[in-house]
Amino acid sequence: MVLELQIAHSVEEIERTAWDRLGKHYPLAGYRWYRFGEAVLTDDPPVYVLLSHQGEPAGRATFWINRREPLPIPLPAVRRPLEALLRHRPLFVCRSPLTSLSGLILPPPPLRDEALKLIAEAALEEAQRCQASFVLFDYLEEKEAHLPAWPDSFVATSIADPGTCLHITWPSFEDYLGRLSKSARKDYRRHRNRAADQAIRVKCQPLTTPLEPNVVAQAMALIHNVDKHHKSPPHPWGREILEKAYLVDATWITASIEDRMVGCGLLIGDGDVRFLALLGLDYEVQYVYFQLFYAAIQHAIESGVRILRGGSGAYEMKLRLGFQLERNCYAVFAGRGALLHRVGQWAARYGAMPQSTHVKQAKE
Repeated sequence: MVLELQIAHSVEEIERTAWDRLGKHYPLAGYRWYRFGEAVLTDDPPVYVLLSHQGEPAGRATFWINRREPLPIPLPAVRRPLEALLRHRPLFVCRSPLTSLSGLILPPPPLRDEALKLIAEAALEEAQRCQASFVLFDYLEEKEAHLPAWPDSFVATSIADPGTCLHITWPSFEDYLGRLSKSARKDYRRHRNRAADQAIRVKCQPLTTPLEPNVVAQAMALIHNVDKHHKSPPHPWGREILEKAYLVDATWITASIEDRMVGCGLLIGDGDVRFLALLGLDYEVQYVYFQLFYAAIQHAIESGVRILRGGSGAYEMKLRLGFQLERNCYAVFAGRGALLHRVGQWAARYGAMPQSTHVKQAKE
């Protein structure tokens, strides 16, 4: 059961059919999505660890050399030293690009343990070459995080805020509304009526070309409003994502009062998976958030999307709307050196090491 290992630094080095065949059962794991990720993350180069068995793709782990991780730590005295560390000693992190999804794909037993050992050993070697501070596999399911084949240098931990997802089975938005609870339908009508009273108009625009620069500038101002409201650091790749969203399946959702944009969000993904990202709000106008979220659900249903990922936060509202909590809320990491390893354990207690939000998913 010999596995062959290959290191690549772009999907362009890999045969597209082989890449997509291995990732076809995983969300946002296709060739097209990774090509988009590379176009956005130009300052955070990828390292792909690929495994084959008897000439066929068997597994992979997709890493990014990440110097701009948006750490969800409200205390600047804690966050800033870690951000400074990462600028000099980046994360070597295994993810699907710009998502809260793992980039680890393992073969089933009996190849699984050997594959994990090879990937973990290769990750430590590659992390040393790029002078990384930590090797991080996050957004794992519990059984993946506790596989016995992880080397002793890796520590498992949990992520504080799980994501959410809506499994779409309804033929129409009206049918979806009909399956909601009576109170949820009442909330929908109330939110719709209050938005109409303010003349809020919601528009969904499929993106096949780049957004106009003035639209991007307006959107970024609204997105920064949300960052400030939640006391979060600015999104490091927000502008690049908006400018290149047309490379994948993306719909630009805006809420306006006459010619004034008061809310925005990017419904983005690939294949039959989407998520609402880069939410922007004018907090002087109420009910905009709800209209953006309802519009994202309606557009996803009408576009034949199978899974709509809702991100973390606003759990009560999302559960009422049919979203479920995701199970990929575990991580495994290793610090390069005893001191960094202890720093990683300390950061994990603050919720900083494994938890992050990349294409920032919608929070109220």
